Amino acid sequence: MGRPKADIDMDAALDLVMRGEKIPSVAAELGISAPTLRNRIADLSKKQGLLLQYRSVQSLQLTELQARVLEAITPEKIEEAGLRDLVMSYKILKDKELVTDGKPSEIKGLVAHLIHLEKQEGVVEDAEKNVIGLNSEEVFVEEKTLAEDLAGIDDSDF
Repeated sequence: MGRPKADIDMDAALDLVMRGEKIPSVAAELGISAPTLRNRIADLSKKQGLLLQYRSVQSLQLTELQARVLEAITPEKIEEAGLRDLVMSYKILKDKELVTDGKPSEIKGLVAHLIHLEKQEGVVEDAEKNVIGLNSEEVFVEEKTLAEDLAGIDDSDF
């Protein structure tokens, strides 16, 4: 079974070693033997390697899950989906594509307008829930045409 591991401040030990101190002098300062310090450093290095390997495996796991989700999206499910779901799904896929290509993930044009309308619709629904007792004559809403809304959102150059 052996004796219990000594309680060592490994942060301080690694800091000293990184500054160029020799293992024997660091071990003496901590009150342990040089072989004990070397063993602890080796254990940490091995564990760090495993953690780094996990990151690559985790990326593979996420890729597999993404593939399974995309495979579950069938043409029938797309046909049954509402406009809001289709627009949001498109936005997510386009963002991912742009990030993968190293481009900014800003969506412009008609899709941006549809997303903007969806947000406005949510704000209007919230406002309607909060307004109580107002007559329709008391509420003034400045309406814009679809062309004016699109002109404000779409900054694409043709």
